[in-house]
Amino acid sequence: MLRDLARCRAGARAHPWGGSEALDRVRLALTRQRLRTLLPGRTGGDVLEVGFGRGLLLASLLAEGHRVSGVDPGALGLDLAPSLARGATIYPVPVEDASLPAGRFDLVYGIHVVEHLRDPAIAFGAWHRALRPGGRLYLITPNARSAGLSLFRDRWWNLEDPTHVRFFSPASIGLMLEAAGFEGIRWRAPVWDSLTMEVSSVLRTFRNPATSGDHGVLGGGPAWPAYALGVPLALIARFAWPAVRPSMEVMARRPS
Repeated sequence: MLRDLARCRAGARAHPWGGSEALDRVRLALTRQRLRTLLPGRTGGDVLEVGFGRGLLLASLLAEGHRVSGVDPGALGLDLAPSLARGATIYPVPVEDASLPAGRFDLVYGIHVVEHLRDPAIAFGAWHRALRPGGRLYLITPNARSAGLSLFRDRWWNLEDPTHVRFFSPASIGLMLEAAGFEGIRWRAPVWDSLTMEVSSVLRTFRNPATSGDHGVLGGGPAWPAYALGVPLALIARFAWPAVRPSMEVMARRPS
């Protein structure tokens, strides 16, 4: 079921992107370490990133010797890393419309992508077909069963993005992946993803979303002192209360 912003009490910012490039680089560095554990070797793997944005993560994998491809509908209008323009296969179309080669990839991954999909069943099926037998799927997405949603309710920061049209629980995404043919489906809640989630949710609690500007709570300079003070406390809370962690890593594989 798609999220209907017209009927949603949470409110949303005007612009889809409300992040910080500095914070994104921290998350990308941590994600890169995770992906290295999923690739079959140090170099030479076939990798597909779904929703790659500017391609910073994909470019780093290319530099390490992997063969890389990427799907992003806005790819041709973005300031892509020059190496991707020369050495990557780019599909500048919506995720559900990409015609991917069958049985090619060792790893397909999407970092905060599936919450944007209009038809995830089509995408999951396409990714299953695009993987080699034994190939792996890796996703990070908001966790609809996070205690943070119960705590902050309509001020949970994940609801601020107008392009977040659906939220999965571990059970619901597991069922959809199983229906697409995946096996070995497992998930865990990373402590390091979306580090500003709790502080941003607090800021939304005390601000009117309608007056937060195009980029929401991260769009204004006055928010940064709150992040400097609040993020360490939020990390402590995540270790003490793992259920509050906002995201889930989902891993699955195509049967051998």
